[in-house]
Amino acid sequence: SSGINAEYGGDNTQDIAHYEKAWELSEHTSARAMKALGYHYFNVKDYPKALECMLLSVDCNYLQGGLWFTAGCTALAIPDYPTAIRCFRESLHVDDENGQAWSNLGAAFERTGEIFKAYNSYKEATRCSFNNWRVWENYICAAAQIKNFPGVIHAYRQIINLGEKYSDRTILNCLVAAVRDNLESSSGEPGIKYYDRVLDLFKFASSKVTTSFDLWRSYAALHLDVPGKEDTDKGIGYLIKAYHSASLRIEKSLEDFLKCVECSAVLHSYVMKEEKTSPNYAQHLQSLKSILQILVTKGHRLIETLDEGSESREACTEYITQANTHLEEVEEAQLYV
Repeated sequence: SSGINAEYGGDNTQDIAHYEKAWELSEHTSARAMKALGYHYFNVKDYPKALECMLLSVDCNYLQGGLWFTAGCTALAIPDYPTAIRCFRESLHVDDENGQAWSNLGAAFERTGEIFKAYNSYKEATRCSFNNWRVWENYICAAAQIKNFPGVIHAYRQIINLGEKYSDRTILNCLVAAVRDNLESSSGEPGIKYYDRVLDLFKFASSKVTTSFDLWRSYAALHLDVPGKEDTDKGIGYLIKAYHSASLRIEKSLEDFLKCVECSAVLHSYVMKEEKTSPNYAQHLQSLKSILQILVTKGHRLIETLDEGSESREACTEYITQANTHLEEVEEAQLYV
């Protein structure tokens, strides 16, 4: 009873000496005393000491799912990933419906390079936290790494259905590469098999997220770069949309300027190769001319904000020179339309 009194003394005074005394009086059997000490050290960010106390507490009383979970979070903060994995697993043995525990377990597996185990953990997390878009984001990244293309497609759609204006360059590139390079999926299927599903996803995503450069650029790639699936007219249209998605901030953002440079260069290469009898050839030339004119004008404004003699300023000057050259070529081509 003296050990219990010491614990209550700690509760009343917040003096950890009471918990330490309770631990000794209990002959190292008071799970409550060590739990209190663990939370104390956690709150003051002494994570190694906090973890030590928490593990001593669960050794005394295993059925503390919440404490196992907190111990896992503490181990992540240290970081001690093997211990974090152990703690989250034990937490889930007590309560396997804890979506955050599944998600954190996946994160710990990722840190140790066990990506398939991470993927399976994130998959369980989506089961428990179906309406949490961040859980789906963890899942989609792991699915992409193991080349589970159907999983990536499903998760991308789910994130958007949850109301997020989601667009991730790495994930989009993964799906484009899957069909363009006919990559083998985790189930052994050829990547080109998923072309129609990826195309349908991009159509759906672009109807919900209308100003994403990366999405329009990837949508264009599906029509321009996939062997046997070329549709140059549509591809050019999506390149133009990609350009306009980034063009509003060209004079203020070097990153957006470089996106527009890359996009206009690709657009130039395809438009200049178009058949002159193509029904939209003249329109594409005019669109490209307008794009290049805007790029040059806003590019000059951007240069004025960059340091004299900097690599960025010199590179932008070269890009503007290239754009001017392309502009001259377009204007010459228009003479023969």
